[in-house]
Amino acid sequence: MMRFFEARFQRKLIGTYLLLVLAIVSVAGLYVFFSLESVSVERLKAHLQAQARLMGNEVEPALGAPDSGRLQALARRLGQQVGARVTIIRPDGRVLADSELTFDQITRTDNHSNRPELRTAIAQGVGSALRRSDTLGVEMLYVAIPLGRGEGIAGILRIAMPVSDLSRAMAFSRRTLVIGGLMALAAAAVLGWFFARKVTRPIAEMTAVARRMADGDFSRKISALSSDEIGQLGRALNLMAQRLEDRLAELEEARAKEAAILDSMVEGVLAVDGECRISFINASACRLFNASSVGAEGRPFLEVIRNKEIFELLDRTLRKGAFAAQEFQVYAPVQRTVQVHAVPLKGREGASGAILVLHDVTELRRLETVRTEFVANVSHELRTPLTSIKGYLETLLEGGLEDREHARPFLEVIHKHTERLGRLLDDLLDLSNLELGKITLHRRAISLAEVVEGAIAIYRPQAARQEVELHALIPADLSPVLADRDRLAQILINLLDNGIKFTPKGGQVTVTARRVPSSKFQVPGVEATTEAAQPGTRNPEPGTPKSPELVEISVKDTGIGIPSQDLPRITERFYRVEKARSREMGGTGLGLAIVKHLVKAHGGELIIESQLNQGTTVRFLLPVAGHHEPYR
Repeated sequence: MMRFFEARFQRKLIGTYLLLVLAIVSVAGLYVFFSLESVSVERLKAHLQAQARLMGNEVEPALGAPDSGRLQALARRLGQQVGARVTIIRPDGRVLADSELTFDQITRTDNHSNRPELRTAIAQGVGSALRRSDTLGVEMLYVAIPLGRGEGIAGILRIAMPVSDLSRAMAFSRRTLVIGGLMALAAAAVLGWFFARKVTRPIAEMTAVARRMADGDFSRKISALSSDEIGQLGRALNLMAQRLEDRLAELEEARAKEAAILDSMVEGVLAVDGECRISFINASACRLFNASSVGAEGRPFLEVIRNKEIFELLDRTLRKGAFAAQEFQVYAPVQRTVQVHAVPLKGREGASGAILVLHDVTELRRLETVRTEFVANVSHELRTPLTSIKGYLETLLEGGLEDREHARPFLEVIHKHTERLGRLLDDLLDLSNLELGKITLHRRAISLAEVVEGAIAIYRPQAARQEVELHALIPADLSPVLADRDRLAQILINLLDNGIKFTPKGGQVTVTARRVPSSKFQVPGVEATTEAAQPGTRNPEPGTPKSPELVEISVKDTGIGIPSQDLPRITERFYRVEKARSREMGGTGLGLAIVKHLVKAHGGELIIESQLNQGTTVRFLLPVAGHHEPYR
């Protein structure tokens, strides 16, 4: 009776064991097979998409060519390079070129506007489809991307590859999985029979150890180990406990590393569950919204991040289960432009949560605005003289050359605007070199009085014509200054030019200089560079110690002055208070911008003080040259 019970128990245990192994192997095999198939298709799709992006760089310039043969040759060449079918299609669905078809076949090809991959590519930027080809009659994977010039779509590039090779590979994988599953079942049957023979004796100890393992306690091991199958199982449990303990330690370490990486990211990262409760938030996200990460996990989103617009984006992502991106203005703690990407976390019943990636694009948007304004200003500044030149040249070409009395004034106007264009381009080049740090300053001990007198001598005839008095009040005992002679002269010339232009008749422009003490000014060098110095400005001289005294240079006029609301922007490129008057006087709008950068390159700071109708004073500082500096 006992033997019958043991045999029956063994058969039941072996049968249950085999059924369990069969179920596990079957489920795992199906999951692995379908996962491999899905991953293979996605890899092939990603490969085709990458190939399409690369091909688009060659195909897009050829779309505007009237020769259709060029497109066909290009499609054939690209198709041979990647071993796939390449099709170039117009946005309306008409096929322009195909690597697998001739010209006659292309003309008879149906309109492709109803193809799913084309519709998806036009709507979303990338389209793909796995279907049977109507033209070739084989199962193929299609990937399509739009090719655009400007804001429109000039054409669509589609790459197709037959999935026959993929099907053969999956069939081989299926056979491998089946054979592996059968081998696993066979091994399980053998092991189960041995396991069932002596499973009852150490079962109590194994159960206790297993319960401790389930509770996370891996300290206790199975001690009574025999040399049979039960002993092997006991040793396997001991080994499994050790490996689980090691793996949990590795997972904990990996989790700590991931948390450290996310916390060190510049972008803010925030994760929520399906109920919009925060499950993770990194330090960058906390800084963006002035929030605290302490106790944030598990709290509702709006309690931690008080931003209704971002919450609405997050709620929409959770409801629709789709990726969403949008830019928002964040006003606390400071105003910022934040680009938010919301990605849903898929669960069995829809979105189980979402991840927000937050990019601070404030500086990027500011630079885009500056670039747009700069291009618009340059275009406007170039258009005005070019329009005048073109108009006068057309007049001369249409017969004005025969009129000697008026031809010369026309040529003088053309010459004037040509000089204006030259000055504009020279100023743009100087400003660009200054901003890029390509200007080398040769600082030497120089006489400020000589430089000032030279600059005044240049503008004395112009000042006399405008009845403006020029004065230089430079003390005779003023020490030499440490500066680049040519660049200092450029600064003074620009300031004198502005002063004379905007000073009415009977006014005065005065250049003064005086020594002032300083403990903060520092000449930029190899070892010492002030924050005000222009980044990247090269200085061949070694680091210069702090100068105990400075020379303050002022250019003061009695002109029309600058309104207070314009003072903060007066040194911006192309910024003018009175645009019409400035252009009439031939100014480029870059003089003060160049002066600002040159002063910064010397380590100083430009200070502009002005009152409307009472004149303007521009001041900047230069260091006094040391006794070791050569006098030039």
